[in-house]
Amino acid sequence: MLYTVQQVSNKLKVSKVTIYNKLKLKEYKAKIVKKQGQAMIDDDLVNMIKDGIKFTNKFTDTNNTNTPIESQSDDNIILDEDLLNLNKELIKALLEQIRQKDKQMEEKDIQIAGLHKLIENNQVLLKEKSQKDILLLEEHFQYLDDKLIDIKEQMDIKEPKKGLLQKLFKI
Repeated sequence: MLYTVQQVSNKLKVSKVTIYNKLKLKEYKAKIVKKQGQAMIDDDLVNMIKDGIKFTNKFTDTNNTNTPIESQSDDNIILDEDLLNLNKELIKALLEQIRQKDKQMEEKDIQIAGLHKLIENNQVLLKEKSQKDILLLEEHFQYLDDKLIDIKEQMDIKEPKKGLLQKLFKI
């Protein structure tokens, strides 16, 4: 007969995690039957798991008589150590990501500060340029005014105007 992990854990009075940890071992892995993607356990494998649990219980019982340490199964200790290692690795990865983000933010802050300096310099240059442009325009208008005055004076000095007949006969 085939049993689910839940049924085996109920039958042996252990947690499902303990059963799954046992199923991960090489000697048990080959005997797992997959049915519709679910791990199913036959009677032989149930007996093997039961014997394996009895062995670990005997081992922890002999340890309990010698030392006053709380009894934990080896599977739970291994699971706790794996979980602890996984958590440490995750924390390291997250800290590294935070450091990288901080470096990127520092680089962006430096770029922003540089852009602010450029904007300030451009504003100063534009202000100075507008003042220079005004001076250049004033000089240009003065030059044009002087030219117009010169042209007017030259026209006044010219000969008096002659009529059409005078120009034709050059009198």
